Amino acid sequence: MTLLEKQNQVHGNIFKPVADTEVLIPFGPVIAYKKLSEEFVKNLNSHIDDDLEDHSDYLVGKVKQELRFTEKINRIFTNELGSFVFEYYKFCYERAKMLPDSLPKDIDYNLQIINGWFVRQYANEYNPMHIHTNCSISCVGYLAIPDKFQEECKEDYKDHYPSHGHIQFSNGSPNWLESSGFIVKPSVGDFYIFPSKLLHTVYPFYCEGERRSFSVNMEVTQLQARTNKEE
Repeated sequence: MTLLEKQNQVHGNIFKPVADTEVLIPFGPVIAYKKLSEEFVKNLNSHIDDDLEDHSDYLVGKVKQELRFTEKINRIFTNELGSFVFEYYKFCYERAKMLPDSLPKDIDYNLQIINGWFVRQYANEYNPMHIHTNCSISCVGYLAIPDKFQEECKEDYKDHYPSHGHIQFSNGSPNWLESSGFIVKPSVGDFYIFPSKLLHTVYPFYCEGERRSFSVNMEVTQLQARTNKEE
């Protein structure tokens, strides 16, 4: 089910059932998923050896490299994912307002890239629990994983709480029949978008090779209202 189809069913917080039995999760932050095109993944990876600015002083990651996007890379991101980001923004806006189709149509909208960066993570490195500041929307996309990562995960999954190299999102407090954590196993081409204030952390892995991802901080801004001038 797409974001739009889900929104048409929910109508903000006024739910309309479409089946005899459904599971409802109406509360909390919204995380959306999209599969990236192989061409886009290849395109971003081709820029990893560019002369990129070190961005680590502005981030909390305990990793080898965090490299800031250039304006060219920002444009590649926007061309590939700009429409999906706006679809996500529209869904969250109307869910919060409790009204379908409530996003004003007489206003032009602009996707502003605050900053974007590559994350190059190797064995024993990690990213502490954190949020992203000075933006409303953030994301993570996966560009490469170590050759033996699947083998490591297979062994880790024998444990009662597997986590090696995974990202965990956290919100609220654990309660009876209620979870405060959501864990994602990285896979090349996976892309997740989420509210920038949603807590998240990345666990270490231990095999050789690079776990490469990217993140982008964004705002959807409202531009001046359009006017219809009669000729």
